[in-house]
Amino acid sequence: MSLLRRIGVFLLTCIFLGGVMSGPAVAVPAPLEVRSASAILIDARTGQILYEKNAHEKRPIASVTKLMTLLLAFEAIEAGNLALEDRITASERAYRLGGTTIFLEIGEEMTAKDILTGIAVGSGNDASVAIAEHLAGTVEKFVEMMNARAQTLGMKETHFANPHGLDDPDNYSSAYDLALLSQQATRHPGLLELTSIYLTYLRGGKTMLANFNKLVRFYNGADGLKTGHTDKAGYCIAVTAQREDSRFIAILLGAPDAKTRQNEVTTLLNYAFANYESVPIIKEGKIITPMKVLRGEKETVDIVAKEDLAVTLPKGEKLQLQQSIHLPEKVNAPLTKGAKIGELVLTKAGKEIARVDLVAGEEVKATGILVTIWKVFLDFWRR
Repeated sequence: MSLLRRIGVFLLTCIFLGGVMSGPAVAVPAPLEVRSASAILIDARTGQILYEKNAHEKRPIASVTKLMTLLLAFEAIEAGNLALEDRITASERAYRLGGTTIFLEIGEEMTAKDILTGIAVGSGNDASVAIAEHLAGTVEKFVEMMNARAQTLGMKETHFANPHGLDDPDNYSSAYDLALLSQQATRHPGLLELTSIYLTYLRGGKTMLANFNKLVRFYNGADGLKTGHTDKAGYCIAVTAQREDSRFIAILLGAPDAKTRQNEVTTLLNYAFANYESVPIIKEGKIITPMKVLRGEKETVDIVAKEDLAVTLPKGEKLQLQQSIHLPEKVNAPLTKGAKIGELVLTKAGKEIARVDLVAGEEVKATGILVTIWKVFLDFWRR
C-alpha cells in the first residue's frame, strides 16, 4: 500500500471512528464574574482559554512562586541531577528567612523528598531556599534558572526575584503566565503527587504539615497546585483538577480573602466540568504510518505522534473535524529518535484548531557506502 493511500485510510479511520461527528452547536453560559483582581480558566490538555479576567495584568503572586521552584526540582530529578534520597543541609540563610517555614535549623539535614514536601504542602520559604542552594549553589543563580525557564515556557509577563514569593517589586507574574506554568507542572506526576497531599508529617512525625490548598481534600479530582498570600499580593491560587479525560486549571490572583478565593476557584472549576470536556484524538507515541528510509540500516521507520492531541468541546456538542498529515514521501538516514518529520493538523470548517508534531519512533543509523551502492544496484534491477 502506498504512503498516500495509507494516509487516506488513517484519515478516514480518525474521522469516522474517532468519536467526533457533526452535530448542532450547544450554547455555553458565561460563568459568574469573580471579585479577584485577575483570573483565568483553561483546559490543561489543550490550553484553550474558557474564562479570563485581566489575565495579562502583572501582579505579585506570593507563594505561587514556589510552583516554578517545584518544577525546576522535578525537572532536575528527571534529568538525573537530583534524587529524592539526596541529603540537603539547611543554611543560615534558609534558617533566617521569615514567613511560612518548616522550621529548618542551621545545619539540619533532610532528604530532598522531605524538603520538596515542605514546599508543596507546608509552603516552606526556608525549604525553598534550601532546595535552591542545593540545585544552583546560590539563591541568585537559582533565580536566574527560574527566569530562564519562564522564558522557554513563553511567560512574557513574569519575573522572579526569589524562589519563595515573599513580597519583592521584581517578583511578579500574570494569571495567563501562571496558567502556562501550571500546564507544564501537570506533566510531572511526582509534582502532582506532592501537591495533592492534604496532611503529612516530617521529622518522624514531630512536624505536621497541612496543605493551604483545601481543594485537594474537598473538591472531587483536585490534585494541586499551589496557594499564596501576602499583604501586597492578596490571596492567590493555581489549582488543577481532573475527572476522566478532562483536566482543567484555574488561576486567581488578588482575591480579597481566603473564603472568596476558595469560593471563586470552586465556581470556575465547577463551570469547566459542567460545560466542557477534553476529547482525546491521538495519544503520545501512536504510530501514524511507516515511512521509507533511504541509506539506512532499516528500510522503514514508524512515524509517531510526539505528544497527546486533544480538543476542548462544549458538552453535548459534536463537531466535524478533519485531519491532514503533512509528511515527505521518504527520509534520509541517519535519523535520531524523536526527530521531527512532519505534522498532523486538525481543522474545523477549514480553520486550524490544533496540531501535533510527527516524529521518528526510533533511531535509524546510516549504512556504509558499500551497502548503499549495493542497495542502489538492487533497486535499479527491480525496476
